[in-house]
Amino acid sequence: MIHMVFMKLEDGFLTDAVFQEYCETFRAIASELPEDVKQAEVFRNCVDREQNMDLMIKLELNDPSALGKYLQNPHHIAIGKKMNPHVVKIASFDYEA
Repeated sequence: MIHMVFMKLEDGFLTDAVFQEYCETFRAIASELPEDVKQAEVFRNCVDREQNMDLMIKLELNDPSALGKYLQNPHHIAIGKKMNPHVVKIASFDYEA
């Protein structure tokens, strides 16, 4: 299963340091949940258009039941508490490959 999250952040919030924190957090999640998360990637938008999101997080999960484990991971909860106040728009999309 693929789980993707798309985020639009406050203007000027997505610095290199913030992007690196997202990358490190999702690497940590993948390493802590190797039986649930096959791959975790974080992408930064490279085209400045109003309708574009700023960040995309893509997780390849072993199966749909892994989504709950990922969502309850302490790293996921912590980054949400820290970054969500700066999120203007968010959308997720899940599909089975």
